[in-house]
Amino acid sequence: MSAIALGHVPLGILGLIFFGTPNSQSFIYVLVSAFLHFFYQLVLLNAYKHAELTQVYPVARGLSPLIIVLVSTVFIGDYLSRYELLGVLCISIALIGYGIKISLASKANLKGFYFSACAGCFIASYSLVDGFGVRIAQNAIGFYSAVAIINGLILCSFLFVFNRATFPRLILHGQKTFWIGGSASFIAYVVVVWACLHLPISVVYTLRETSVFFAVLLANLFLKEKLTLSKVLLIGMLCLGVSLIKSSL
Repeated sequence: MSAIALGHVPLGILGLIFFGTPNSQSFIYVLVSAFLHFFYQLVLLNAYKHAELTQVYPVARGLSPLIIVLVSTVFIGDYLSRYELLGVLCISIALIGYGIKISLASKANLKGFYFSACAGCFIASYSLVDGFGVRIAQNAIGFYSAVAIINGLILCSFLFVFNRATFPRLILHGQKTFWIGGSASFIAYVVVVWACLHLPISVVYTLRETSVFFAVLLANLFLKEKLTLSKVLLIGMLCLGVSLIKSSL
């Protein structure tokens, strides 16, 4: 987590150099987003201590679109069409239902479920802040570059106080994760933030959560987690939800 989060900083610096800093009106959103991302990272790490990837990821990613739809509709005025709303509900319910199914199958994972739900709330929070903030900034790369750098500084301060051993481990064993994982993660999220300039925030972040499809497959390939019938049904529901959203765009 540290390698990926800190791996955003080099591209963040380049982003500010080539695309400029976000305007002063959006700076409060940059600052709030950086702190929300930091707390999300801490909560997510605790979730992974108590549950497997295919439990944590669906619950966290499934809960956030529902919160985003509610808040963005009421307070921001991002109204969805009937098919968009059905698509969001289809994806969210499929993800949450799958995560709950796994949690109920093992009481040992209930703590992981609670942390996952908390992570989902943080995802919704920083998503709304980023989506609204980038509209004020009108500079997706500059906006998230500033967020990434401040988030990196917050994380470094935390590690310096509570876990200094992370730094030498990162240098010795985390170089690939830092450069490759950090860069890929940075680019992926910049695309998400940029999309908020053109589509409703709830649609953008719901489509982002279909990354669970790839998480399930990668967990099967690399973590040797079984591809069960419930996972196949999950993938089918995700595809249906995407189709519904696409039909209204």
